[in-house]
Amino acid sequence: MRRRDFFRLAAALPLVGLLSPPPAFAAADGAVLKPVAPRRMPAGADLRLAQLLAQHRGKAVVINFWATWCEPCREEMPSLARLATRWQARGLVVLTVAVADNAKRVEDFLWETLPEKQALPVLHDHEQTISRAWGARALPTTVVLDRRHRVVLRGMGAIDWDAPAIDQQITRFIN
Repeated sequence: MRRRDFFRLAAALPLVGLLSPPPAFAAADGAVLKPVAPRRMPAGADLRLAQLLAQHRGKAVVINFWATWCEPCREEMPSLARLATRWQARGLVVLTVAVADNAKRVEDFLWETLPEKQALPVLHDHEQTISRAWGARALPTTVVLDRRHRVVLRGMGAIDWDAPAIDQQITRFIN
């Protein structure tokens, strides 16, 4: 193997985990978010995300890791935006993290896909530092933080955010 080829392969390895098929979390009751023991934001997490979370102190937060090149992510985005609109008055904030993606492509996709009133905040994670810190090894991955910003739910794979089971889970875990 030539040295140049070796470096290309080494640069692509971090994306390998993102391309593997995500396992589905679906309980017998149809819930797709897996409860986790409440824990704080991971050490070494990106300062931009920490600052964004600080702006939403006292509010529950859904963080969705996605990319425009991920078809399940693209399919999930409209229902995620509807979740944000539906829960906004109850103090839930939806943030998105675009992983290893082109900023212009992300902007264009969201502009074409979501109505203006359903725009979602996007952090760009070109180097995958945020997604690695949060353990987002496959896309889409979602973490739900309670009002004290502790991770309480986690999901891998596309989620139907319009499903009644989602509202039930969120209600139970974010307060």
